[in-house]
Amino acid sequence: MPGRIPDRIPLARIITPQSVAVIGASDDIGKFGGRVIHYLIRHGYPGRLLPINPNRASIRGLPAFPGIGAAPGPVDVAILAVPAAALLRQVEDCAAAGVGACIIITGKLAEAGAAGAALQKQVLAVARAAGMRLVGPNCLGIFNMTDAAMLSSSLALEAEGLRPGGIGMVSQSGALMGTLVSLGHGYGAGFSRCISVGNQADLELCDFLEFLIEDAATRVITLYVEGLVAPRRFAPLLRRARAAGKPVLCVKAGRSEAGAQAARSHTASLAGSFAAFEAVCREAGAVLLEDPAAMVLAADALDRLPRLPRAELGLAVIASSGGSTVTCADQLPAAGLRLAELSAATRAELRRFMPESHVHLPLDTGSFDEGTSEDGLQACIRAFMADDDIGAVVFPMTTQPAMAGRAALLPPLCQEGGKPLLYVMTAGTVGDAARERMRQVGFPFYDRVSDALAVLRALEAEAAGRARAKLPPPARPEAAGPVPPGLPSGALNEAEAKRLAAAYGIPVTRERLVRSAAEAALAAQSIGYPVVLKGVSRGVVHKSDLGIVKLDLADADAVRAAFADVAARLERAAPEGMEGALVQEMARGEVELILGARHDPGLGPMVLVGAGGILVEVLRDVQVAPAPLRGADAMAMLERLKLWPVLAGVRGRPALDAAAAAAALVRLSWLAADLGPRLVEMDLNPLILRAAGHGGVAVDARATLLASA
Repeated sequence: MPGRIPDRIPLARIITPQSVAVIGASDDIGKFGGRVIHYLIRHGYPGRLLPINPNRASIRGLPAFPGIGAAPGPVDVAILAVPAAALLRQVEDCAAAGVGACIIITGKLAEAGAAGAALQKQVLAVARAAGMRLVGPNCLGIFNMTDAAMLSSSLALEAEGLRPGGIGMVSQSGALMGTLVSLGHGYGAGFSRCISVGNQADLELCDFLEFLIEDAATRVITLYVEGLVAPRRFAPLLRRARAAGKPVLCVKAGRSEAGAQAARSHTASLAGSFAAFEAVCREAGAVLLEDPAAMVLAADALDRLPRLPRAELGLAVIASSGGSTVTCADQLPAAGLRLAELSAATRAELRRFMPESHVHLPLDTGSFDEGTSEDGLQACIRAFMADDDIGAVVFPMTTQPAMAGRAALLPPLCQEGGKPLLYVMTAGTVGDAARERMRQVGFPFYDRVSDALAVLRALEAEAAGRARAKLPPPARPEAAGPVPPGLPSGALNEAEAKRLAAAYGIPVTRERLVRSAAEAALAAQSIGYPVVLKGVSRGVVHKSDLGIVKLDLADADAVRAAFADVAARLERAAPEGMEGALVQEMARGEVELILGARHDPGLGPMVLVGAGGILVEVLRDVQVAPAPLRGADAMAMLERLKLWPVLAGVRGRPALDAAAAAAALVRLSWLAADLGPRLVEMDLNPLILRAAGHGGVAVDARATLLASA
């Protein structure tokens, strides 16, 4: 911000402060300030601790001070747990006393309405004028397990022995952050630093994401995101994390939000904010999950288990219960996972312990010739670890003798084999001894097969992101651009939108814009029958709904009659009137696609492809990606569509020209990248796709442009 006073302390000193003042400190742990100082002491905070309370001489055996100005300085961080009415005065006092940063637990500010927003603005202005940073307000502070600095009132800190580890977290929900730390602690997971950002009045999620990328104690980063203050920072930071070898796992709230331009553009509604966020995460190599609990379990696996060698490998399922192995294998297809194909060497090793008829996956060790043995179990897992088609091993354990001892065999096998081994203790409380053994040796475990499979999906996504980071940047295809001159701002008519598409080499129908029935007949004769005639009016969005699209016109009389009918309909329905009519070739093909582009205000240019035509909003079978694209990116988007089997050729039908659709999508992506914020939205719907080798053609188009700068 121009004119802003330099910050008093760096971010690292806020997260690991040498001195902490607790404003509103109390001996009563039923109060926010009481819990803050209680947890700092309980978890062994090593720095100077300064309770602030005008009514007490001491708190928790520490000298208390009547105000922050009376506390001996310097004070790195002040934690404010005071009523909203007292907040501004306390922040002013902190600024005057030279405090480096305030963590504001106080709520009922911007999240509570106009009065709270005004108070938050005042608090921020005071802090910025002094160079004092703010975390929050309406946050639950910071858990710093690495340095024993628990700057929070969260009840999650009731837990004993919170283990330092490699998982960092930034969350816009303090309560959810505490819940996830508590959940992870129960499974033996360890955390480095966890930051609740609350309203993000000053320091925001991307500030702390950047810190965790550089933080030596953090190996895996988790994010709970509701909204981004600085979305343009987000994707570059995700790419930095990937380059640093730190996976980023993210849960995004607000998945159902639709674009503001839904009434005009299919692309705007289908490639709305969540779809754009998802696409950016995929492109930048982050792992987006739906379930926050699964995010923590997957982060723990990435922190403490070997990484999956590469995506799309098979799984080996092994246990001493046929029921557990079969039911586990049955869940794989729905999870997008598969059993591996055993190599000849693996099969030969397994035949040492069981009959040929039982050498398959899933593997039931109850079929061993000598019964389940530790030697046989270990030999089979070693064989799986050496098999090139096996990416991970899943071991679901049911009730059986010596569960803890059997479980203890797994961690060394995982470390030796260098592939993830997911241990699932399904036996309820009977398996507590085995769980405790895993906690003692620092090895992850799961209580449900579904949790293990969710983790495996995340590991696959992380491996795919790792591979993606090695790809070369997108290359511009020949004859893609430049933007043609003379296009107006605002809504383009179909002819103008197609001129823009054609300038980037996207195939469009042969057509002519005409102003009379006689011109229409001449144009049709030039193009060749049959033809299509469409009314052109800048304000009309859905032409077919008004009956102003006439298909399969076979002669001049039909063309003239169609022109007259379209003119009459537009005179009644379109305030802007009729600009003319388009006479087009009658394009035919096998499938209708939609190709779209839009500029997300925070995340940049996006492109979309999906099942098109008049049912595009009903089917909602689309894929979204940031622009520009590589050819392989475009083809991968097509392959993720539910429509893909039709494009590939299904039930004896010929394959369609998916390569042509991918090429058009790449060209559209460069159009979107070149226009940047000027392109509000663009639809090519439908692009009619023909049989393989015969291409496709965009038969309708619309776009909205802002005026050029």
